[in-house]
Amino acid sequence: MNSGYYIKKVGIALLTIVVCSLLTFVLFRLMPGDIFDVKARDMAVSRGIDFNEARKLVVQMYNYDPDEPILHQMKRYYSALFHGNLGTSMTNSAVTVNDIVAYYMPWTLFLVSIALFLSYFLGIWLGSIMAWRRKSVISGLIAGYTTIVNAIPPALVPTFVLSIFAFGLNWFPVQGAYSMSVTPGLNGPFIKDVLWHAALPIFAYTCTQINSWVMNMKGSCIGVMAEDYVTAAYARGLSDKTIREKYVKKNALLPLYTALAISFGSMLGGATYMEGPFVYPGIGNQLGSALGNRDFSVCQGLLLITTTATVLASLLVDLIMPKLDPRIRREE
Repeated sequence: MNSGYYIKKVGIALLTIVVCSLLTFVLFRLMPGDIFDVKARDMAVSRGIDFNEARKLVVQMYNYDPDEPILHQMKRYYSALFHGNLGTSMTNSAVTVNDIVAYYMPWTLFLVSIALFLSYFLGIWLGSIMAWRRKSVISGLIAGYTTIVNAIPPALVPTFVLSIFAFGLNWFPVQGAYSMSVTPGLNGPFIKDVLWHAALPIFAYTCTQINSWVMNMKGSCIGVMAEDYVTAAYARGLSDKTIREKYVKKNALLPLYTALAISFGSMLGGATYMEGPFVYPGIGNQLGSALGNRDFSVCQGLLLITTTATVLASLLVDLIMPKLDPRIRREE
């Protein structure tokens, strides 16, 4: 057991998180346009007051001093971060980023986890079929589906899903996580209602992700099928089922484990364009609102959470892959 391998991987992960948090902090403050000037002009017109006076009022409302040196802001940010404080909303000083994460993150994890594993297992199943039966009708149908899905921008998928199943057929609710008529808690009606409201977002998530798993699994299977040990297995007279399950599929899945971990973080980041159309109470919806309001504190905190989730998932795969695949040697 080489401890240096684990120390190096953990160190790289921590460095990545620090660099990402630093870039996020700086880039948000370099964004073009001044939200304070825009809000001040609107307030000056609506209230009939001087622009400078309106700007002072806007700055007070935003709980943020845009004239404070960036190094001072950075010092306060990282000092709070080391104490577990992700910051306070600029538009509402009574709301902290920790509160937003605590309330909205479970809803996003609920959607992302189900959709990710659904798309993953369906994708590897369909991808293995395409690789094993390359000239069959079903392989052609799967290829046609992936081509169509690839041609549709992911941001439009929720619109199509809502138009057909919510507004058209009226099978599912249009928005929200649960109905106001049910009592939240571990009871049957509430759980059923939550699943009913989550069906369309999960379906939209799955549709946008499944095609990548199909193509990755197909390519990985074809690559494994060309290996010498597969040819040797055929020469030994093993059945197609044994070769497919124990030789091809098992080894073809190894590269997809890393992709699965990375996809978890990327789907958290992509929750904005999925949760927004469904008005689902997740961090993606909150991130979209914060970006619209130029609420740097909320944006920084939520992006730090998604970045950390992606890095930790990749780190977990790096640490367990040597145990899953004996061909991978730990670095000295």
